[in-house]
Amino acid sequence: MADGATELIVETQHLTKIYGNRQIALNDVSLTIEPGSVLGLLGPNGAGKTTFLRLVLGLHRPTAGWAKAFGRTMTPNSADLRRRIGYIPTNPQFPRGMTPITYLDYIARLFGLPADVRKPRLATLIRAVDLLPHSGDPIAHFTPGMTARLAVAASLINEPDLLIWDEPTHGLDIEARRSMLELIKTLAAEKTLILSSHNLTDVDEVCNHAAVLNKGQLIFHGSLQDLKGRIKKNHYELDLDGEQKAITRAVAALRALPDVKQVVLRQRRLDVKLGDDSPNTALLAQLFGILNDQKVTVISVRTVGVQTEQAYLELVEKEESRGFARLYRDAEAA
Repeated sequence: MADGATELIVETQHLTKIYGNRQIALNDVSLTIEPGSVLGLLGPNGAGKTTFLRLVLGLHRPTAGWAKAFGRTMTPNSADLRRRIGYIPTNPQFPRGMTPITYLDYIARLFGLPADVRKPRLATLIRAVDLLPHSGDPIAHFTPGMTARLAVAASLINEPDLLIWDEPTHGLDIEARRSMLELIKTLAAEKTLILSSHNLTDVDEVCNHAAVLNKGQLIFHGSLQDLKGRIKKNHYELDLDGEQKAITRAVAALRALPDVKQVVLRQRRLDVKLGDDSPNTALLAQLFGILNDQKVTVISVRTVGVQTEQAYLELVEKEESRGFARLYRDAEAA
């Protein structure tokens, strides 16, 4: 590696997995993940997300192509590389008769950690995931949120450089999910993470990169900013303050603008849709100018809908329509 070059945490080239010689679970996926990335792995059910993670972990052998972790090819025999990774599968299961202390101690022994390292690390992790009051309780009695926090502690026992978490907020209630997201934000300051998720709000909150799989193919890989940049920014919601008559006059003036498609006022909340092909900066400047002329104050302004969700859905829809177009062309040519 050249001086000053950053070692990639994960790299895949033409990564392909075919099950039973007929089911293509992953098709020609090439991507790189740099240190400090928090990658949201997105895609519909059956898109190939879990297959991709298992290939990166070396739990499956690729049919074609390769996956590297920390600059070395990952295989089922790469135990030394897997020691540097903390993995949480979807719906992690634990021995029900064990307690968090006995289970984490067992995992630490498997990693070969000596007692003088094991004990303080166990204590630190149990406190970090907020399980101290339950550290001696049988895992059988744990709620989904407590089980999820135990899975986090187990994935961190070996002080890994890379965390691979498959649906970490799946099945959690609002409080447990919030706790998990805050934990991810803390870890993101010092670790590289790959998070497979169906919850696009979670991805929007904690990830800085995204990879979108659809039917085994990688249809997007880049920064979350780039993904959001693909969508039309033409729908806004504003909370206003001012005299009702002044707000009504401002609404009338906005409706008269040729490039404004829709203006709806509900109490003091303004819903505005701009023309698809209009430069939103110029239109928003006009909008704020009109509000200012009427002495109406803007308390908050936001784009409507979760941007990551909008961008993701548009991406998948476009890919689906391209797929239908290809099928149609092939059928016509036959």
